Amino acid sequence: MSKEEISIEDVVSGQVKMEYVDQLELLRENLSSNSFLNNKSNKKELLKLVENLIDLMPVELRTARFIVREQELYLKKAKDEAEEILANADKESSRLISESFVLQEAVVEANALVKQAEQEAILNRANVEDKLDTKLQEIQLKFDELNEIIEREKSNLRQPRKISDPE
Repeated sequence: MSKEEISIEDVVSGQVKMEYVDQLELLRENLSSNSFLNNKSNKKELLKLVENLIDLMPVELRTARFIVREQELYLKKAKDEAEEILANADKESSRLISESFVLQEAVVEANALVKQAEQEAILNRANVEDKLDTKLQEIQLKFDELNEIIEREKSNLRQPRKISDPE
C-alpha cells in the first residue's frame, strides 16, 4: 500500500501499521539507552530519525496539526471576543441598573417634594383663611359700629328738637 491509500480507518482498526510508528518505536528504544546520546554520530542518527519521522508523516496529519493550531487560535479569539462581549454587557447592565436606581430615587424624591408642596399649600391656605376670617370679622365689627351710629343718629333725628329759650 502507498501513503495515499492508507486511511485512518485502516490504521485505527490495526490493519495497517504505519511506518512512522515503527520509526517512533525505534527512536524510543534508542533513547532509552543512555549511551546513545554520548556519541556525535548517534546525535546525527537521532536527527536523521526525526527528519524521517517528519517526512513519513502523512500530509493529512500535518494538515490536521495545522488545523488544530488554527482551531486553537480561533477558539482563543472567540473566547476573547466572548469575554469582551460579557464585559461590555456587564458594564451596560451596571449602567442601566445605575440609571434605573437614579430614576427610582428621582421619582421618590419628586413624590416627596410634591407631597411636601401639597402640605405647605394646605397650611398656607389655612393661614390665609384664618387671616381672611379675622379681617372679615374686623370689617363686620366696623359695620356693626357704623350701624349703631346710624341707628343712633336716626333716632336722634326723630326726636323733637329742643328749642332753647332765647335770651
